[in-house]
Amino acid sequence: MTARPLAQVLTRRLALMAGIVVLLNVASVGLYYGTDRRELETEAIEQMTERMSAALEGAALPADAPVRAIFTDHPEAYAFALVDRGGDVLEVMNPALIPPVAASIFADDWVTRLDRPGAPLIVAGHEFTERADGLRMVFVMVGDPAGLLWRAFLTEFYRHVGLPMLPVVVLLIGVNALLIRRGLAPLAAAAAWARSLRPGAPLPPLPEANLPAEVTDLVDATQRALDRLSSALAAETRHAAEAAHALRTPVAVLVARLDSLPPGDTTDRLRADLSALSRTVAQVLASSRADRLELSEDAATDLRAVAQTVTAALATFAFDKGVELSLDAPDHPVPARATAEGVEVALSNLVENAILHGGPGLVEITVGPGPVIRVRDHGPGLPQGAASEMFKPFWRGKRAVPGGAGLGLAIVERTQRGQGGTIEVQSAKGGGTVFVLGYKAPNP
Repeated sequence: MTARPLAQVLTRRLALMAGIVVLLNVASVGLYYGTDRRELETEAIEQMTERMSAALEGAALPADAPVRAIFTDHPEAYAFALVDRGGDVLEVMNPALIPPVAASIFADDWVTRLDRPGAPLIVAGHEFTERADGLRMVFVMVGDPAGLLWRAFLTEFYRHVGLPMLPVVVLLIGVNALLIRRGLAPLAAAAAWARSLRPGAPLPPLPEANLPAEVTDLVDATQRALDRLSSALAAETRHAAEAAHALRTPVAVLVARLDSLPPGDTTDRLRADLSALSRTVAQVLASSRADRLELSEDAATDLRAVAQTVTAALATFAFDKGVELSLDAPDHPVPARATAEGVEVALSNLVENAILHGGPGLVEITVGPGPVIRVRDHGPGLPQGAASEMFKPFWRGKRAVPGGAGLGLAIVERTQRGQGGTIEVQSAKGGGTVFVLGYKAPNP
């Protein structure tokens, strides 16, 4: 499961908190205005007078004015009358709802509530003060089938929640998200620095950003731990190399003394055992060198030249095992971003592994196209499930030749990883196994 960035987690939590605040505010506003019916009635009357004022043409309401639909559709609930300065009614709809005395009230704005069985009768008057003719409107509402109170509630909600609060919430979330990202930038720089660490390699420069005290402590602790790890690794590598070097001389002496023994099965078995011991010593030395490979930015190695060197060095060994080595390389150099020592260590182990485990026959070494080397044998092929296990140290297949230590392919994998290269294995068409060493192209 991929972990989410801390900035994203904090921003989401902030948005959740802002959402909770908005919901609480919505609930409080809804509770306040939902329980104050008189305030909603006053707001609904104000909205109706604004719609009537906008629809008037002179002292008359046009026949096609949209506001008429409320009075036409609900004659039992809404009524209005337009009254001039002298008290004459110029226009009226649903007059049965309008109390006769309402037209004679000349106050600018007024609202009265008449309790009666069922829904109360709400009567309001309003003078259009922006006009010079003194035109007034009387509005009556019984119940609210058209939802005027609901519209008034939404208007109050918009004015007291949506308009003042939502932009502030959005701005707050945006600003805090930016501040969170900027505040966590030193932590991201420290994480990038930690990802670039590699045991045995020089420490990369520390992040240039001003790190907070907590991040500085983390970086210092990581650096101290890596120093201890590098020291332990260097000591282990040095001891392995020293032991292998110390073993080379007595092994060489034993090989020389074997030549003075008379031929026979015992001598042949001793010679095979010493050969296996010699290969193990060589692999231990190669393993110690694999962790010390340093790849510079301008590193470039000719894979063709390394393949030629390895083929020549192992030709006698292959002949003794009844194996023929074949090298297919182009006429021109094949550059790769790698060290010659690293490529030689990896390729030598692969070719030796193919000679020992591929059985008598042909081992093909192919260079290119591109920065790639392939080693193919014509043996029994990959054992089932071996592809994911064979690069682990000390792993040996069921058909492995006796005497090995199971280090060769592990050394190849470590060497390739140390150079930024790859190692792949697959079954070959027609039988056998193919190992592929891949490298990056050198920097221009």
